[in-house]
Amino acid sequence: MKRKEVLALALVLLLGLSGCGRSEAAGDGAGSGPDPDASAIQSDAGQVSRQQAEDPWGLTVTAEAVMDTGLTLCFTQAGEGPAGELETGSPFWLERWEDGAWQSVEMLEQEGELAWNDVAYSIQANADTRMEMNWSFLYGALPNGQYRLGKEVMDFRGAGDYDTRSYYAAFTLPAD
Repeated sequence: MKRKEVLALALVLLLGLSGCGRSEAAGDGAGSGPDPDASAIQSDAGQVSRQQAEDPWGLTVTAEAVMDTGLTLCFTQAGEGPAGELETGSPFWLERWEDGAWQSVEMLEQEGELAWNDVAYSIQANADTRMEMNWSFLYGALPNGQYRLGKEVMDFRGAGDYDTRSYYAAFTLPAD
């Protein structure tokens, strides 16, 4: 096995494949993200199933265990959607709902250039895959508000043969 595959397998084993519960987030393959009122989107389990049916890869992304410095991202794949294997990397971005639109959250000042690890994490077919996300090094602790975390997902069929889509998990940080 190649080193990249071993690292990806180790991460999947560490993260576990336990079921993802419903939360205040919704995946969106179209890149537009969910409505700011994420709780209305995820009001029942049928909504998640409908989103998977509407997504060409059968993928939804939800947020769990949300804190001001991170969360657990849950990818749920169902159906025959992707032509290859779904994968995601380490890069992500945060946006905040302000003035009726999603705005990029400003990053903390960095010493040197930001560099992401070049790894591929497998998203299991017809299963749930969890990934711990910590943004404290990039954004610090977030104030209350409505946010979404964006991740690029790849349908990997072979070297140079893949498609990518942006997915979002919306979440709310309530006032203390």
